[in-house]
Amino acid sequence: MITQEFKIKGMICSRCLKVLNNELNATGAKVVDIQLGKVVINYSPEKIDRSIIEQIIVGNEFEIITSEEEILGEQTKRWIINYIYNSDLSSNLSNFLSSNISKKYSMVSDNFSNVFGQTIERYAILLKIERTKELIEMGKLNFTQIAYLLGYNNLSGLSRQFKQETGDTMKKYKEKRGVRIPLDKI
Repeated sequence: MITQEFKIKGMICSRCLKVLNNELNATGAKVVDIQLGKVVINYSPEKIDRSIIEQIIVGNEFEIITSEEEILGEQTKRWIINYIYNSDLSSNLSNFLSSNISKKYSMVSDNFSNVFGQTIERYAILLKIERTKELIEMGKLNFTQIAYLLGYNNLSGLSRQFKQETGDTMKKYKEKRGVRIPLDKI
């Protein structure tokens, strides 16, 4: 039996975990550990070829990554998503990332820009816009509540950014239900 760890790009939600876990277990491999960005598999090379495991990962629109820079970049992405979707946004993003990744923000930021060709700040804005779209579609909060939930001091800041990024006002988006971008495509 071989135990092998794969670092995976594009895993951003619990559904990603479920899909990979189910498909890898269906091959006869044993998933020892699975987390966003990584899976550890125990398998017999006599029964399962590594290429089958790789095909399952890539076939589900994920990518196996090996460089430390890409691994840190993916880890940073997951923490930014966590910050936007699951925190109260009371601490600033740079402090949040530094404390969770245990590296200086300047190093994390430079790495992110090199790996993804955009700044952490730009990525966070795009995530906030997608989160805004989701919250509008859910219909439980008004626009002002959404702005405060996402860390804006007032509605006008979010409204201006939303219009700049989507070309539509929030009201127009609500009326016509515009297009949402999957988080792994941002």
